[in-house]
Amino acid sequence: MNENEKDADIQKSFENFVEFIIKITEIYRYEGKINKALLIFKSNIQVIDFEEVRREDKAKFLIQYAKILQQSKFIREFNYDNEIKLLTEAQELAKSSNAKNLIADALDLIGTCIYSTGILEGEYKQAIDFFNQALNLRLEIKDKLGLCKSYFNRGLFHENLKDSSEEDKLKSFDYYQKGLKMAIEENYKLEQAYFYRHIAFFYQYFENDNEKALQSHLKSAKLREEIGFKISLQFAYFAVAMEYFFLNDFKNSLEYFKKAYHWAISMNRVEQLKVIIFRRGNQMIKARETESVITYYELVLESAKKGEDLEGAKEIEKEIKNLSSNFKK
Repeated sequence: MNENEKDADIQKSFENFVEFIIKITEIYRYEGKINKALLIFKSNIQVIDFEEVRREDKAKFLIQYAKILQQSKFIREFNYDNEIKLLTEAQELAKSSNAKNLIADALDLIGTCIYSTGILEGEYKQAIDFFNQALNLRLEIKDKLGLCKSYFNRGLFHENLKDSSEEDKLKSFDYYQKGLKMAIEENYKLEQAYFYRHIAFFYQYFENDNEKALQSHLKSAKLREEIGFKISLQFAYFAVAMEYFFLNDFKNSLEYFKKAYHWAISMNRVEQLKVIIFRRGNQMIKARETESVITYYELVLESAKKGEDLEGAKEIEKEIKNLSSNFKK
């Protein structure tokens, strides 16, 4: 084997190594084992310093690393400066190797980081520039999986804007419908699950049709079960529980609240679930649905106790007590 062949062999070995890291960390992501995925990246970060590693492979490594880091902060932290730094580096590496699919992936995730930073206040307009650049690149190279991601992010952008208009809601629905059609045609089941979830929110809040919303949420949950996307099952079950609650089917609502708690505990994501629990309760309080929200918290309390989340149960009991006291006044 001459020197050129040796160099090519080393380069190919690094290419396979990066692909292996991406594959195993993606499996861990599905399983909700984010800490293990992060450990793999932290243990192998020096790989991007090796000159034998192609720039394209370095970009792939950094994009997956940033995605896992971002997932680890979901509804828990709202500073993504480090992730944006990694993705900006990945974008430049991808540009230098003319890997347009990777450029688009990096741009899309930068937009997602900006969106995630401002989601609580609906202030993330800067994200649209990155989403648009990613979308245009994916249209150019006909990347259908990438297009599904772009349509989803464009939908999110319009759905959750501060003071979003009726036009924004309709735009988000159009993007979700367009993306869902492509995801079904190409059998992208995770993307289908995402689209069904947010189409359900459109049915609930824009059309006030909880039955249609329930069916969409059930489809989303079933798809996540089918592909083993365990990391987000608690949120899918919680959404189903809420739709049953709004339909006054408290038996099925309780069943799915219990499922949500079971998965949150098994995935070590109880704190994230509680954020959503209290956020939804606060929305109902603002809508002056005090009696209804007490019933809601009572169902969630039973689920917390069933899941042996004693701390969460105490917080919920305190909330019920405060609400009951105010309701009597």
